[in-house]
Order: sequence, then C-alpha cells, then structure tokens
Amino acid sequence: MKLEFFEMTMCCSTGICGPSVDERLIKLQENIEYLKKNYEGLEIERYQPQTHSMKFMTNREVFALMKEKKKEALPITVLDKKLIKQGEYPTLEELEKAIRGE
Repeated sequence: MKLEFFEMTMCCSTGICGPSVDERLIKLQENIEYLKKNYEGLEIERYQPQTHSMKFMTNREVFALMKEKKKEALPITVLDKKLIKQGEYPTLEELEKAIRGE
C-alpha cells in the first residue's frame, strides 16, 4: 500500500523552518509517524514539484488537477493511485479510513 502527498514547494517538510512554524506540516509529520508505526508495510512518499516533477506529470489525476486548479489543488493526497483529498491535508481519521478501505 502506498500513500503519496503531492505538496507545494517548501524549504523543508517539517514546518519548523522559515519565518514561521506551519502547524499543518507539524501535524502531518506526526500523522505520518503514527501511520508508519501502526500500519506495517505502508509506504509513504512526499513529493514537491521542484524535486519530483516527473511524479506530478506521470500521475494522470494529479496532472489534471494541477492543470485545472494550479497551486490551489495542492496538497493532493493519493492512496494506491486513488485520490483521497485535494486542497488541504487529510486528517488522521481520514487517512485511517482510506487505509482501512472505509
């Protein structure tokens, strides 16, 4: 099972660098650590356009959303090539429901 986050360009994924702390990124990182500990075999990847442009172009749904909505589509969350959420990060509850197939 593979969980992918397609995100905006940022200086770091933790949310604790730059001029202000981004609480959404801190919560996302906490959720990722929780998922890694509780869902054996779950692969989690995070992509940004400046370093993973091919990932954005080769996922048809992500590419279409980016073409239509530009940066407003981000972040985009995909589980096993199925769109979970766009425009904001999913909550831990939403992630767990998707992983469990609910």
